[in-house]
Amino acid sequence: MKNKLLVGISGSFCNHERVLCELKKLYDEYELSFVFTKNVAMLDTRFSSAADLMKKCQALTSHPIITNIVEAEKIGPLNDFDLMAIVPCSANTLSRIVHGAYDCPVALCAKAMVRNQKNVLIGIASNDILGISGVNVMKVINMKHFYILPFYQDACELKPNSCTSDFTQLKAALDLAYKSRQIQPILMEKKQ
Repeated sequence: MKNKLLVGISGSFCNHERVLCELKKLYDEYELSFVFTKNVAMLDTRFSSAADLMKKCQALTSHPIITNIVEAEKIGPLNDFDLMAIVPCSANTLSRIVHGAYDCPVALCAKAMVRNQKNVLIGIASNDILGISGVNVMKVINMKHFYILPFYQDACELKPNSCTSDFTQLKAALDLAYKSRQIQPILMEKKQ
């Protein structure tokens, strides 16, 4: 029987395709469901239209994609998921989770998972993780039920505060997070 994985998709639009490639590899082992932030559900960007991203995610699940607070609120009482992955997790979404601002479908679902004593894997991706948003990474690393996908500086010459997760480690990190273990190392050397 497959574990039920709730996948939260937030900003860092440039990483959506990389995340989708890794999620396709999980299809045989996990039953996927999706929740989008409001911006992901509504905005067309230079990387993809909202409708195209929704279509690609819908192809990986038989469940409707959650795009609003009303549907996200049902996750807690249903207690239907084994694990959650927020990939990518923008600095904005991370801030909401760390500071208890649950006005976003993804953040509200993360709260519901923790309410049900289930783990959440965070795959950060932001141009500001080594800036003012960095404090939130350190906070979430120390929060119960939260695990971090390994990350690295992705463009230190042009964007010295920018970091992204190594999404190729998603499966290994999920397998460990399911067992309440953190994959190591969290901080990686720059990928070539």
